[in-house]
Amino acid sequence: MQEFRRFVRGPVGKVLLAAIILPFVISGFYGYFTGGGSDTTVAEVEGNKITRAYVNSRTQQLRQMLRQQSPDINESVLDSFIRPQMVLEGIVNEQLMIAAARNANMAFSDTQAARMIRSNPAFTDQGAFSESRFEQMVRAQGMTPQGYLDGLRQESISQQYRDAFASTDFALPGELAEQRRLGEQSRDIRYVRLDLNRLRGQAQVSDEEIQSYYDQNRDSFMRPEQMKVQYLVLSPEHYRDQVDVSEDQIKAEYEARRQMQQDGDTRRQVAHVLIAVNDDRDQDQAVARAREARQALEQGKSFAEVAREYSDDLATARSGGELGVVEPGTLPDELDDALNGLQVGQVSEPVVSDSGVHLLKLESESKPEMAPLSSMRDGIAADLRRSQSQALLSEDLVKLEELIYEHPNLDVPAEQLNLPLETTDWVSLQDLPAPLNNDRVRQALNSTAVREQEHNSDLLELGGDRYVAVRLKEIEKPEPLPLADVRDDIRAQLRLNKARDQAESLASEARTAVDDGADLDRVAELLGAQVDEEQGIQRGAAEPDMAVSDAAFATPRPADGESSDIRFVNLRNGDLVAFQVTAVADGNADPLPDGQQQQALQELARVEGERTFRQVMTFLRDSLDVDLHPQRLADGDAPQ
Repeated sequence: MQEFRRFVRGPVGKVLLAAIILPFVISGFYGYFTGGGSDTTVAEVEGNKITRAYVNSRTQQLRQMLRQQSPDINESVLDSFIRPQMVLEGIVNEQLMIAAARNANMAFSDTQAARMIRSNPAFTDQGAFSESRFEQMVRAQGMTPQGYLDGLRQESISQQYRDAFASTDFALPGELAEQRRLGEQSRDIRYVRLDLNRLRGQAQVSDEEIQSYYDQNRDSFMRPEQMKVQYLVLSPEHYRDQVDVSEDQIKAEYEARRQMQQDGDTRRQVAHVLIAVNDDRDQDQAVARAREARQALEQGKSFAEVAREYSDDLATARSGGELGVVEPGTLPDELDDALNGLQVGQVSEPVVSDSGVHLLKLESESKPEMAPLSSMRDGIAADLRRSQSQALLSEDLVKLEELIYEHPNLDVPAEQLNLPLETTDWVSLQDLPAPLNNDRVRQALNSTAVREQEHNSDLLELGGDRYVAVRLKEIEKPEPLPLADVRDDIRAQLRLNKARDQAESLASEARTAVDDGADLDRVAELLGAQVDEEQGIQRGAAEPDMAVSDAAFATPRPADGESSDIRFVNLRNGDLVAFQVTAVADGNADPLPDGQQQQALQELARVEGERTFRQVMTFLRDSLDVDLHPQRLADGDAPQ
């Protein structure tokens, strides 16, 4: 098993897993196409229109799904990852599969779709399919039952088409052995590294060079526009000293909460036996069987035994018919009414509902207990202070909106509401202090009304019940920074430039020497570096650098006992590496234990099937009628 894990975790294994996952992300993941409509068409597949509104809707749904799965996900990451253009590609691929499946006379009947719906646990109530639950859940998704049925049929047809390619491939033991040989292969290298930082540290820059660079690039050393911003903030903290909560108020609130809890729902522990009404049993027969089950209880059998023997609700029958804790309103009205007439331990007479005939047992009954005032006092006081502050804030919010609109500055609004009027020091738009460091504030300061007409901004909501209004008091235009302020930056840039020029010259000299037959020791001498060795490098290794590892595995395998030719790699940080492969060790290609071998062959077969399927999708793109207009996605409002 360890060998198989190593294979899957290795670079080739990761590529195989990516090849399996990617097609699901690309093609079958985004839901169903709904043609027609008058909105802008962003694509057509075999004459079926895909609208911008539909793509944006699917994008929003997918983002919402990911938000639910990862509540802490960064919104900017979510927006950049789930883009309408990507979703459009998925919808187009889905439609290509559906069109190809229809051309191949593949079908999925309404009867089959209905059977899948009736067997879906999400649409069951008390162990049986509930039409009302199905319709409620479907409409909550913004669909009609017929639309859901059509979508299910389309999904099934496209999945059949995918499976025809992706699930029918196979892999041979020889292929797996070759994958493991290559995937677990390691290589030894000798290499020389030209360190750009070393050259930069050796570079010398004179004051004349700094002055010359400054004079030639003066526009690059501009201090950004500076501004002084007047602002006032309205938040709950402003009312902290205006709110006073008395002990009488705390006690009154406690009593109100206690009374509300006493009047609240009773929690009941309930068990049931369900006798289904179906093609083999009508309602009268179901009632008769329920009475038979109740008679078995009267004869001494336990409720759990009767549930296991008689109940058609398989989900609860194995656990003695336990439904768990339920509150009034959770069950259908008929069952609620029956429970209201039971004492703890009693079993009801047969009760008829839409899902069948029930016997109900009330196992326990309780009301939530209220914690003592002593443990709730601080929380209640905080809630009351927050509530009073919110009420005061709401009143002043309306006044402040009117005042900042009616007056040419913020002095009167601040005086009227007793708000502190603050003014920043000289700051740039991108370096606003904490109370104003918000994109809405930046947009307001950049607006024509505030910047050019010198008006107050609108009242801006910053979140957390915080509101701010701003106006520009003074503006200083951009101006060149003095040389003294940028001298160190210029020196660092000139040293880097000199280091790069020197590295390029040394690299050119080393490449020429290699072309003339120089060995790696001579290259090290020319580059002023030493020869190092790295043994057992695997694909994608981070040492000495991933680019070097990739280049080493792209180098033709040398003969045993010999070294490859010398190759050069430019690294992203500016370093240069010259290397040669000195040895190659293949991975273990011996068969795995039977179970692992079979699992690995199935995995490789899936990869080959997905590769075949991607080729089929490319063929469909080329052969079917596809017309894309992705630029139109930007014309409408993208989902937020």
